[in-house]
Amino acid sequence: MMGVRTVRQTIISLDVLDIRYPTVRLGMAGSDPRHLAPNYSCAVPVIRTDGGLEGRSLVFTIGDGTEIQKAAIEALRRFVVGRTLEEFIAEPGLFAQALAEHHQLRWLALGTYRMAVGGVINALWDLWAKSEGVPMWRLLTSLPPEKIVQCVDFHHLRDVLTEDELLEMLQSRVGARAENLARLEQEGIRVYSTAGWSGRPLEEVRALCSGLYQQGTRAFKAKVGRGQQYDRARALDEDRRMLDTMRSATGEDALLLTDANQNLGDWKNAASYMTELAEYKLLFIEEAIGYNDVLGYIRLREALAPLGMGVAGGEQEPDAITFKQLLAGGGLTHCQIDGARVGGVNELFAIVAIAAKFGVPVCPHSGGIGLGQLVGPMSIFDQAWFGSEGRWLEYLEFLQVGVFRHPLVVRNGHWVLPSAPGWGLEMEEAFVERYRYPEGVDAADTEEADRVAAEQPGAPPYARFWR
Repeated sequence: MMGVRTVRQTIISLDVLDIRYPTVRLGMAGSDPRHLAPNYSCAVPVIRTDGGLEGRSLVFTIGDGTEIQKAAIEALRRFVVGRTLEEFIAEPGLFAQALAEHHQLRWLALGTYRMAVGGVINALWDLWAKSEGVPMWRLLTSLPPEKIVQCVDFHHLRDVLTEDELLEMLQSRVGARAENLARLEQEGIRVYSTAGWSGRPLEEVRALCSGLYQQGTRAFKAKVGRGQQYDRARALDEDRRMLDTMRSATGEDALLLTDANQNLGDWKNAASYMTELAEYKLLFIEEAIGYNDVLGYIRLREALAPLGMGVAGGEQEPDAITFKQLLAGGGLTHCQIDGARVGGVNELFAIVAIAAKFGVPVCPHSGGIGLGQLVGPMSIFDQAWFGSEGRWLEYLEFLQVGVFRHPLVVRNGHWVLPSAPGWGLEMEEAFVERYRYPEGVDAADTEEADRVAAEQPGAPPYARFWR
């Protein structure tokens, strides 16, 4: 592992930006069967030290509610300010547990609080990488097996993964790690495009998929099942038109993926609905049912296996314990970690390791502003240690250039490993000034989003109360 710089860094502040981009005005980019009119937004923790370093991360949101996430992060200020970066580097596992398992705050359980913890922990990792002057993927892949094990809280995981087991897994792969990493640095990480957003005009989808296919992308995802609980025939017709458009715009060698954002009800209804789309030879259906319906995922995976259709999930799973149940129980064929959902890098180490133990490829969720920067390094970590078979990284073609100082680059269908120190989440000042909530002149309007959502085809009956 690279050496830590000797200059002592004391944390002097923790601030949080509230950024809300009006995605609703972009022709429904970002919309899905459950989140009908999202405004891509984020709470951005910014940690500064007396040595001039600035660590950043973000917690992705979709507009209204970002103020709640911001407040949750700010509540952790007292545990960070006054500490040193060196304390975190020495014991990152205990530092993360001190926040996630605080004797009072842990009562709030998962969701907003766990995401706040992850936001702070990820910002500390950003400080660490910047103190070394290296991109995050380089720091993560340089950690020795003993340090990775030290980062993980095994308290509720030992029935499927112990400290000794993880250490042995990693030690046996040290040689392969170097070989895999060299390949990834040369080739990059294979990506798929989420192009088929709910309600997006089909001609826009066609043009986007055609262009990306010509540039080397070979997998494309569509949202499916919007309003199926109210008008199944209409929903299936909409889905078929979307999938036909994507297929005609690409080629027979392109994979098609689908995502229902938990909108297909219980597993029986989900299995029945997806059987209607089996002709498209889909790689998987993502989040067909409720994110925490572990038994439902197991039954759904069993039901769809004869069709050759996989089951993906994980972008809203709140912790490693839920992932443990899904993976050990056989509920997933593709594990979708999210860099801003669980308790940060430390907890993601555990999830990636459990997925590897059960032979489930990690295909991270990065369908949101900044999530590519945040989850890409974890994908590199996973593929460096455990290989690239069956793995894909989600990629969005928008909200990069003009947003981040170090926008992501995709070349020939592969995500190019970045060179900027840390996560690379620094935003352009003009973007922050324009979309910072509530003072930004073009910051998203939450009431506008409610009105647009209520007017969407397939909107639930209760949406009338949003107007």
